[in-house]
Amino acid sequence: MRDRHQRAIALVFAVHGAVAGTIATRMPWFQDHFGLSTTALGLILLCPPVGSFLTMPVTARLAYRFGAKATTRALLALWSVSLALPVLAPGPLWLAPVFLLSGAAAGMCDLAMNAQGVLVERRLGRSVMSGLHGMWSVGNLVGAGLGAAAAQAGLDARAHLPSWRLR
Repeated sequence: MRDRHQRAIALVFAVHGAVAGTIATRMPWFQDHFGLSTTALGLILLCPPVGSFLTMPVTARLAYRFGAKATTRALLALWSVSLALPVLAPGPLWLAPVFLLSGAAAGMCDLAMNAQGVLVERRLGRSVMSGLHGMWSVGNLVGAGLGAAAAQAGLDARAHLPSWRLR
């Protein structure tokens, strides 16, 4: 039987993957909704890795100060909430800072959840990291599948993504 910590971190990996898959499927909507050229969309898509790169070094300090579990929980919540931010952007110029923040949340959460995975491996005395990354892939498939179905059905991204909760 699996350890409850292993199940918990597996769920974290799955949720992280689902958020990534969901947002990826809505890029054509962002391009159409904001009237972005392919070049502009490409530049905006550079923002998440830049946000991630700039903020990932802070993650270890947060985990040290607040604990790895609390840091992972908070960052997963931030990453999940960041799904709503792009659809709430009042104009295309807002997409760059929104995707910088989203990338920061994603990258920091990724680092924290992998650190948690290592702690679970040590606790169990066996390797579980490949299974955790497999759960990320499952989450990504589910998120992308639901996002693709929503896009195919013509569902506006503002209805699909959780922006209604923030209004």
